[in-house]
Amino acid sequence: MRRGKDNRRRVALVMGLTDTYEHGIARGVVRYAKTREQWDLYGYGWMFRPFDALEVWKGDGIIARVESVPDAERLQRLAAPVVDVAGAYPIPSFWTVTNDAQATGRRAGAYLVSCGFPRFAYCGVANTGWSEKRCRGFLEAVRGADPAPSVFEELQPWWERLDSKGRLRRWLAGLRRPVAIFACNDTAGLKLASLCRDLGIPVPDSVAILGVDNEDILCEMTFPSLSSIELDCEAIGYRAAALLDEVMAAGAQVRRPARAVVVPPRDVVERESTRVYAGDDPLVQGAMRHIRLHGTEPLSIARLLAVIPASRRSLETRFKKATGRTLKQEIVRVRLAHARALLRTTRLTVADVASRSGFGSAQRFHETFLAAEGVSPGTYRRDNAR
Repeated sequence: MRRGKDNRRRVALVMGLTDTYEHGIARGVVRYAKTREQWDLYGYGWMFRPFDALEVWKGDGIIARVESVPDAERLQRLAAPVVDVAGAYPIPSFWTVTNDAQATGRRAGAYLVSCGFPRFAYCGVANTGWSEKRCRGFLEAVRGADPAPSVFEELQPWWERLDSKGRLRRWLAGLRRPVAIFACNDTAGLKLASLCRDLGIPVPDSVAILGVDNEDILCEMTFPSLSSIELDCEAIGYRAAALLDEVMAAGAQVRRPARAVVVPPRDVVERESTRVYAGDDPLVQGAMRHIRLHGTEPLSIARLLAVIPASRRSLETRFKKATGRTLKQEIVRVRLAHARALLRTTRLTVADVASRSGFGSAQRFHETFLAAEGVSPGTYRRDNAR
């Protein structure tokens, strides 16, 4: 292990900072580095020093997003230990801290099943570890609703250029609808949304699309706006830095972990591309649509029945049969999802979060949140705030 005479640790951050994932990773690494006075960070990527400069760099450790086999091979030739934060290619000599891709797939599947779709499909990157795991988790989650989901995969370079041969277009046009598609990331989701517009396929009524990464500007710019699973990138970066610190401190005595360190994903950020219920019952569809649009308002069962032409008993029975949840449970589910987002992304007081999420009082919100999440709203914010 190389160490400078001044006992400082020189750490390279190898990524271009071109997307939300890398920005979050970098924030986590920087946050950890600020707790270690002896750390010096060096950037390598298109915004910093060129990647080739690593070959003559005299450093102690590397945190890298390894997205290609050539990059992995080049990093393997260096003397410094490497912590990979991508999980695209399993390299035995690297440590890995990354998003729990299989759990992300399961979360996507469970969410899309709750939207009432009878058919499902996956769109991803071939021969890439994190995409394969997202696909595996997704297929596990939807198996009970659809025994034979369709899967479209292409290699990474294909996704970085236009679909000149129209294979994705033909696959999308050939899907039996209505169908819910889990796109491996927002890039794939945006391609699908664009093709749906070109083909005249209504989103989300005929095709629902869910991405990953929550690239918020891109997700909001597309029409309709794209729902996406948010990842805890800052936690990945922080834990990667902490692991690298342990490795550098242990030197030659360090033992390589038997498996990758994985960080669970955050919530689905619901936007227009999945804001629908696709079941066959029009009354359930109407109730679900109204709850999703107005659930954070002072919505009661009585107010819901004022806009849905059914008796309470009939609607409750049909809703529970179609969704597995009661009307009240669905309203609370929508309110809790909104509250979690506010706790993570704003500095509103807990009382304000309760009010803006549709809960009648802060006390009721606290009790409901604790029962559902296992922690208080304040603890959740402390552990998950950006």
